[in-house]
Amino acid sequence: MVVMKFGGSSVATAAALGRVVSIIRAERRPRAVVVSALGGVTDALLGIAARAASRDEAAARCALQELRERHASLAAVVRDAANREALLASLEAGWQDVATLVGAAGLLKDCPPAATDAIVAHGELASSLLVAAILKDAGQPAEWVDARSVIVTDARHQQASPCVEATADRLSQRVRPLLERGAIPVLGGFIGATTEGVTSTLGRGGSDYSASLVGACLGATEIQIWTDVDGMLTADPRIFSRAHAVERLSFDEASALARFGAKVLHPSTVRPAVLAAIPVRILNSHRPAGRGTTVTAGPSRRPALAAGIACLTDLCVFDVPLPDGGGRPAALAAVYGACARAEAPVHLTAVSDGSVAVVVDDGAAGDRVAAQLDPEWRATRRRGLALVAAVGDGFASARGMASLVLTAFDAVPVHVISRAPGANHLACVVDQSDLAFVVEALHECLFERRASRDEGDPASDVVVTPASAFRGTPRELRG
Repeated sequence: MVVMKFGGSSVATAAALGRVVSIIRAERRPRAVVVSALGGVTDALLGIAARAASRDEAAARCALQELRERHASLAAVVRDAANREALLASLEAGWQDVATLVGAAGLLKDCPPAATDAIVAHGELASSLLVAAILKDAGQPAEWVDARSVIVTDARHQQASPCVEATADRLSQRVRPLLERGAIPVLGGFIGATTEGVTSTLGRGGSDYSASLVGACLGATEIQIWTDVDGMLTADPRIFSRAHAVERLSFDEASALARFGAKVLHPSTVRPAVLAAIPVRILNSHRPAGRGTTVTAGPSRRPALAAGIACLTDLCVFDVPLPDGGGRPAALAAVYGACARAEAPVHLTAVSDGSVAVVVDDGAAGDRVAAQLDPEWRATRRRGLALVAAVGDGFASARGMASLVLTAFDAVPVHVISRAPGANHLACVVDQSDLAFVVEALHECLFERRASRDEGDPASDVVVTPASAFRGTPRELRG
């Protein structure tokens, strides 16, 4: 059997839902379907929760009414009157639950994480009800499954982790019998419930994780992630327009690309699939005939050394002087402890003779780190930065990777470099104003100018074009 997950853009409109029905109908193998909330709905529900907590109940209820109307308009495509009325009644029951929670949050002037989860979960509940009803109306044997009845999690609301054994038992009891009798189970992604039955969510992007978890627990032969792009691309197309899809990736490459900013896969998605050795395919619901990207357990062979280039933007770096001698370990621990107390993930770090640099998100996260650093440490903060990571399993054994990558943009100041032994990536921090130039130069180096490669040294005969050989400096090119 296969698990077919459809993202928010794939179920956002009546036309998109029609494409989803065609894609599911064309799949002849037993299949389970996992869907995200309609595009934009999760953000809208989070906004509703925030407005309710600030006692702006009128705005919260107005936004809720817009969601009611949007889902009702999509429900209108169900042709059978009785089924359409049943769908509308189920949707309205969910919105009434949200309205009750909004009222309670307004009275308390607070919307705690558990209440926020209960509100936000209705995005996936509503979309899965819609998809199941529309599939059934199209003659497909779809059966709606409340994901909260099968995905069991801990009580860490808004960032819950699945209880895998309990989830596998629930899926075997509730979903496997549906598959065995030829039905198509339809579940909402991203949501679950604690062992006490309290609604929980897996964190933003968790619908991919749900699909991977369902596939691993049910022994799927393939997990399909249907989105609005042709697969995992060699670079972010918003930054570099000539990016193209990569046909195959290893799980390690996909995980690294996601960790460094690629948006197609949630970083946690591959974990259940890796353990179960299930391939994950990333496909475009707008062009279902495309090959997409297949992510598998083993290393991938390809003509290019790299799998892709990923970016993180809006970063800052704190440079903290270190003492000499025996005080260095304690000083290092204090710096990382400050980041931990600030709940600011460290994207990169580098230690030199005289200082340690830590790269974190700018804005609120960076402000929290600054507040945690002792003023006596004389830390400096550089803002307006971006991280660029070149990823490929071949990097682990390739000689000269650092010089290959750095030569590609030698006209650009590099603030931090990370290259761990045996790692499948090389990451650099640059000024965000140089990001587009850096990505173009690196893409040219890794994907567009390569010669035949010597098996013993895959990096040795890749043709490198230094940034200085381009049509000017980065700022001249932008100007």
